Amino acid sequence: MIKRFKIFTLFLLFFTGMVVSGQAQETTPSERGEIRDTEFIIRKDRVLSLPQQPRVLEKTPDLPPVISNPSYDYQVKDFFIDLQPLQVQTQPFVKPFQPETTFQSLGRAKIGYGNYASPLLQLNINNFFEDEMSYGLHLSHEGYYLGPVDGNNSAEDHTQLGLNGSLFTDFIEFYGRLGYQRDLHHFYGYSPIPSLEIIPEDIRQVFNTVETTIGLRRIEKAEPFDYGASASFRLFEDNYAAEESEGNVKVNADFRPNEQLKGGIAAMFFFTTPSDVNYSDITRNYFKLHPHVTYLYGGIHLNIGANVIQENDIVPNKTKDLFIFPTAFLSYHFAPEFGVYGRYEGDVLRKTYFDFVMENPYLGPSTELRNTIQNHQVDAGISGTLAGNLDYEAGIEFGNYTNMHFYGNNVNDSTRFELLYDNESQMFNFHASANYKFEKRYQLEANLNYYQYYLTELEAAWHRPLWEFGLKNTFIPQEEWMIQANINAMGGIDVINMASESTDTLKPLLDLHISVDYAINPRLSVFAKGNNLLNQNYERFQNYRVRGIQGIGGIGFKF
Repeated sequence: MIKRFKIFTLFLLFFTGMVVSGQAQETTPSERGEIRDTEFIIRKDRVLSLPQQPRVLEKTPDLPPVISNPSYDYQVKDFFIDLQPLQVQTQPFVKPFQPETTFQSLGRAKIGYGNYASPLLQLNINNFFEDEMSYGLHLSHEGYYLGPVDGNNSAEDHTQLGLNGSLFTDFIEFYGRLGYQRDLHHFYGYSPIPSLEIIPEDIRQVFNTVETTIGLRRIEKAEPFDYGASASFRLFEDNYAAEESEGNVKVNADFRPNEQLKGGIAAMFFFTTPSDVNYSDITRNYFKLHPHVTYLYGGIHLNIGANVIQENDIVPNKTKDLFIFPTAFLSYHFAPEFGVYGRYEGDVLRKTYFDFVMENPYLGPSTELRNTIQNHQVDAGISGTLAGNLDYEAGIEFGNYTNMHFYGNNVNDSTRFELLYDNESQMFNFHASANYKFEKRYQLEANLNYYQYYLTELEAAWHRPLWEFGLKNTFIPQEEWMIQANINAMGGIDVINMASESTDTLKPLLDLHISVDYAINPRLSVFAKGNNLLNQNYERFQNYRVRGIQGIGGIGFKF
């Protein structure tokens, strides 16, 4: 053992000397090969000890539990300080606010005058707002005492007087109207002869109409159940032998269980007693019942119903008195911008002498009055809303009718017209309309219709237009201004003179109408309007030339 230790010691000394010699050679080359004396101390009493560590798999010993006392006691002491309350003297500050002035008018009036000796008067009076009742008065008169032919021989005027009122309860509104209307015309559709003087009274035609209505209706329309009823009476007479009295009763009831479904029924009854040169002691009764159901869901709109009509007209081609026609309407919008629709409907269109003369005031004695039987009418097309403010619709309509009415110059007097009926008529109508609104500054309404008639007894659709076009523009550039510019056009009107058995086609008519209103202040305004500003010498009815450029100006005021 001692021998091995000595060998190990010699080896260690040799190794150490080699290391020291190497270091000396790197640092000081001049001392290479020098061996220095070195002392090594070896101690065997040194002990290396490490602290004991827990093994990885052993559990960490639990900590002793923390003992706490959940009971907390606090001592609260009250401190009272004897202080007197502070006395603050306040004074309200009065600022001179200007109360908002809201101008309320009891009524408004317009007074004007224009060429063709045309006075204008309009008056509207209404009570101030009341919860229990409302009532008003309407009066208007517009005359043209010089016309396009022989001065006052072609004069006309129109007068209306109306009273209306409503009484409101918690749920029902009771309303009533009483009106009088007078329309003056002349049969001036003749060729003036210098040697022949025509007295205006000999060709004068005056329509007098008195009408009254009373009724009731539910005020709250959002309720599931809605109803209404009315009764009316009208008395009409002209300056010759035509008279007509009419009474009617209308009742409707609707029920809406939810937002998608709605159903209802409407009933109306008319009894009319006309008389003229060629007929008297006639009672024309008309009863109509219309049940219907409406369904709305998403872009779907569906309406299904029926028209049940009982009427007692005695005409040569009539086969029955009771008519039952289905009605249906379906539309689907894929998006607000585009949708399709379809409509099917049959009906009996009531026609009275009053209806005819309001359409053609130069109607002479009639031989008979007939309702128009709409055997069926089919309409299909597209509709939608573009950019949120342009509504449009375009479609094709086809209908089959019995006793469709037309006009021809009377066989005995060409200055008057008589009714012509076609037994079986078919009509195609290509129609389009648009409505555009830009805020409150501008609004446009346009419509276009093109007709095609296929008749069985008449050669043409006498005095019915082949096409119609209407354009209405409303401008409000500022609050004080309102400007309207309207265009009405019509063409392709075939006419027949029964006295001479001659036919013709009237030239197209184009009428430009402009009106301007300017409010000087909340009470006073001025206005001006012009008709036929293009000075078109056209005729709507054969031999009846219209007035040329005609303008009216005046003032309006509120009180």
